[in-house]
Amino acid sequence: MINKPVVQKIRAISPVWIVPTVALIIAIWLAVQARLEKGATIQITFSQASDIIAGQTLIKLKDVKVGVVKAVRLSSDLKSVVVTAEIDRNVSGYLSENTRFWVVTPRISAAGVSNLGTLISGVYIVMDPGESGSYTSKFEALNEPPSFVSDEPGTQYILQAEELGSLDIGSPIYFRQIRVGEVTGYQLSENRDYVNINVFVRDPNDSLVQTKSRFWNVSGFGVSIGADGMKARMASLASLINGGIAFDNVASFESSELAPEGQRFFLHPDRESVLEGQFDIEYFYLLKFSGSLRGLAVGAPVEYRGIKVGEVVDLQLASATSQDKSLHVFISLEPQRLEPETSPTREELDARLAKMVEGGLRAQMKTGSFITGSKLIELVFMDDQTPQSLVVKENYSELPTVEDSTDQMLNQIAEVVDKVNKIPFDQIGNDLAGSMRSLNLILSTLEKQNTAGKVDGAVENLEKTLASANEALSQIATTMESIDQAVAPDSALKYELTEMLESVAKAAKSVQLFVDELNRHPDALIYGADKNE
Repeated sequence: MINKPVVQKIRAISPVWIVPTVALIIAIWLAVQARLEKGATIQITFSQASDIIAGQTLIKLKDVKVGVVKAVRLSSDLKSVVVTAEIDRNVSGYLSENTRFWVVTPRISAAGVSNLGTLISGVYIVMDPGESGSYTSKFEALNEPPSFVSDEPGTQYILQAEELGSLDIGSPIYFRQIRVGEVTGYQLSENRDYVNINVFVRDPNDSLVQTKSRFWNVSGFGVSIGADGMKARMASLASLINGGIAFDNVASFESSELAPEGQRFFLHPDRESVLEGQFDIEYFYLLKFSGSLRGLAVGAPVEYRGIKVGEVVDLQLASATSQDKSLHVFISLEPQRLEPETSPTREELDARLAKMVEGGLRAQMKTGSFITGSKLIELVFMDDQTPQSLVVKENYSELPTVEDSTDQMLNQIAEVVDKVNKIPFDQIGNDLAGSMRSLNLILSTLEKQNTAGKVDGAVENLEKTLASANEALSQIATTMESIDQAVAPDSALKYELTEMLESVAKAAKSVQLFVDELNRHPDALIYGADKNE
């Protein structure tokens, strides 16, 4: 009897499959782990490669490696470079449409030299996560590094300017000559009428920006020559090269609030314009002058008692044939400069000026600087003036004017110079030359006739005569001295003369008596006189 084998199916897994199964599980786990740790693959488009090398150029966030460049290729249109990079898994979740990338290279600018370490380590790409947004894996790199990263504390504002000037991205923002921020970007407005400039002020200095803060351009070196003389301004050497903006706040007694993010401010061209900008009311007036407007320019100040109350806005020649009041000067007056707390209408200002004109108010053109020759308009009160009134017109009013005393003096000097110019100096010179020739001829003739020798002899004889005359005068003086001694009060001669004169007087008296007797008795010489007589 032959036993038949019994075949039974074993349902257990053969030990032979244990090793392959474990190996497969490990491989799957490693694959999943590798996939999870791989992170995200992104594409960044650059305008140029900028020394980016696949497998070497790193991507950093806050100077920490967060990725590496895997491949570098040109775009299909050859206009840009597409960089494929791998971002670490722990930061890939922060990728969004607001994420920014840019290349860090050595830079030399007005602010100084930076990123010199890349000369040794090579360039790298910086990642700025930005604000939260929709996920994307394709990005456009920035051509220039931004002025600040998204998580840097501070506030952004917008400045509206008529023109950009020398400002650029990175231009500094100053507060009392301390750098507190910089320009982050700029673009034309939608209607192309002005430029929007984005600025960033870092914390804690952003608390200095208030709703009534005023910004102005301090770019470069400015020189202005006006009626007040020459002025020069420069904020700093950096602003001279790279441009700059400064701002300040209103007076402390004026209430103001902290400016919110995105607040729009007007960018004034300079600090003087900031002061001008606080006056928003102006009315126009016409002034008529004769003579010349040389030295007076548009923008020249209009002053009242040394205070600027307006400026010259236009100069016109009304008539080329008439000399009287043919030069028209249009000025703008800002009444808020006189009374800051008021906002008068044109009718109210005209009424006030009309009373002042009746009191002698006149507009006068004066020299503001004798060095530059610039002139200004001054409103002054004049005495003993012909009564005049304010002429009110539709668009502007007319103020009476008087001529400048300096111009009058210059006109008088010009008249004197004109009279001097009329003197025939050429003819006088010719006559004088003829006279000199005649004199030379006379002198030549005298020299030929030895007139000089004769004159010398005559002079010698005259000297001798004068010596004799001096001797005679000495003798006369001696004689006069003797006479003075003779007639002196205590001299003998005077005494003898006095005695002689007394005797003569007595004798004369006796003769007079004798003559009188003869007149009475002519026969007395014959018969003699009566004894009784």
